[in-house]
Amino acid sequence: MRGLRLERRPGGTAEGTARGAALTGPRGYRGAEDRADELWERLTAHMASVPDSEYERQRRVAALRGHSVDATHPPTHLRRAGLLAGERLPAAVVVEADRADRIAAELAGARRLVGRRIIRDGPSFEG
Repeated sequence: MRGLRLERRPGGTAEGTARGAALTGPRGYRGAEDRADELWERLTAHMASVPDSEYERQRRVAALRGHSVDATHPPTHLRRAGLLAGERLPAAVVVEADRADRIAAELAGARRLVGRRIIRDGPSFEG
């Protein structure tokens, strides 16, 4: 597929590389409508290809910087440590496959719309 290329850029972060993977390609290749669904599959495949060592590297950098979502949240590394220290519990809500399919079908339009806007507007897209 010529329109959406996946490539790892030297020195790029997983976030930056994922954004690039999702958005690269000539805009005129196909319409954003045709590429919207393709975006999510390619992004999913790309994120699955990021090694655990990269996620760990980003966690260490965030801890050194004291990264936080915003002023109302404690630093991300402390929230993550708190979650991992707790007892693992089974899921409170379990969705059967047929219900998951119905939910996915209900959200398909929104998924396509957001994908189209990301492809069309690029990183400047704001919901």
